[in-house]
Amino acid sequence: MINKHNILIVDDNTKNIQLAANVLKSTDLYNIFFSTSGEQAIEQLQLRKYSLILLDINMPGLSGYETASIIKKDTTFKEIPIIFLSANVNQENIRKGFEYGGEDYITKPFDELELLHRVKTHVDLHEAKEKLREEVNETKTLLEQYKLAVDASASVSKADLDGNITYVNDRFCELSKYSKEELLGKNHRIFRSPEVSDEFYKNMWETIQSKKTWNGLIKNIAKDGSYYYFEATIFPILNYNNDIVEYISIRTDITKEMELQNDIIATQEEVLHTLGELGEWRSKETGDHVNRVSLISELLASAYGCSEENVKLLKMASPMHDIGKVIIPDSILLKPAKLTDKEMQIMKNHTTFGWEIFNKSKHQLLQAAALISHEHHEKWNGSGYPNSLRGEDIHIFGRITAIADVFDALSNDRVYKKAWSIEETLDFIKSQRGLAFEPKLVDLLFENIDEILKIKNKYNK
Repeated sequence: MINKHNILIVDDNTKNIQLAANVLKSTDLYNIFFSTSGEQAIEQLQLRKYSLILLDINMPGLSGYETASIIKKDTTFKEIPIIFLSANVNQENIRKGFEYGGEDYITKPFDELELLHRVKTHVDLHEAKEKLREEVNETKTLLEQYKLAVDASASVSKADLDGNITYVNDRFCELSKYSKEELLGKNHRIFRSPEVSDEFYKNMWETIQSKKTWNGLIKNIAKDGSYYYFEATIFPILNYNNDIVEYISIRTDITKEMELQNDIIATQEEVLHTLGELGEWRSKETGDHVNRVSLISELLASAYGCSEENVKLLKMASPMHDIGKVIIPDSILLKPAKLTDKEMQIMKNHTTFGWEIFNKSKHQLLQAAALISHEHHEKWNGSGYPNSLRGEDIHIFGRITAIADVFDALSNDRVYKKAWSIEETLDFIKSQRGLAFEPKLVDLLFENIDEILKIKNKYNK
């Protein structure tokens, strides 16, 4: 069924109304209503919704121009298109009709075809505008609801092309501990943690400037100096010309989760460190050896260019390098004299024992501990044990722990020997460059010897 449009014809001459009505009714597209004065027309508008008004100009009482002026000032009716009707056509009347809000002008007597086409054009245009307006209003309503949903669950900020803040919601302020007034116009750099590298932010900025969405975890610093963590998604907003006009960031606060994770990691590190000290206690050594090996390994790994994650992992896992010794009999482990060949073979098994203790775990930290325990006696030239691995077939964790362990073992008292001097220790390590140790690591140890000696002196009871 066709949805007919309502058309209001306003003319003090009923014959003109009848002529126009007959023409329009012949299409079966319109419902025709009429008024013989401007006053009646305004009353008619209260009764139903109209898609078009055909309005005579010269009428007693309110003229067509005056009637149009009243209609266009009313927000309820101002969108209804008006076509002026007049037998007195001149440039001044046409101009005046447009000034009073008319969309078109038809001369009397009507040309039937002209009347039909002009009416249809403006009715269709009005219908299209109404549909567009409804869609826009619906979109606005949905967007407002989306905004409320996002604001209720995440912290949101907007920034201009230079990264200066143009909008923040309440949750953003709660998280950063700044007020909106303190934030607007400021750059996001005010939140940067000194622990986050410039390269991290450079990558983020390059990503969004290339019109791509950036996702990642960020550690920021709040106004009071406390740290907070969040998962962020940053969207570049593009206009019709595909140019970036602003950036929007939506953040999910994960501070509590990260604090819990950090507590777990700290607990794991403490447990492994304690186990390492247990191994040293069985050897009648202090726990300082595992402290020193851990910190020297961390230093060398960073200098070597290992990732931040692997540097931390090595630091936490390296205290486990000799954990397998807890299984070695005291008669061998604590023997002050040189071991026999048979005893040495048993001693060498501590690498395999350490591997077997941790290797079944799927946890990354324990896997690293298993690997370090298994490979820290392998040698660069392949003459080490237990598997005679050579060169880069030895994991970097094993290569680093090996040189850190030997340096510390030689330069400190052990149950079976007195400490060597630093000069004697360094001469030995230098002699093993390319043999026991990777040449690059030997060079790095010498380049960082001052820092290594600080570690030695700090943890040397």
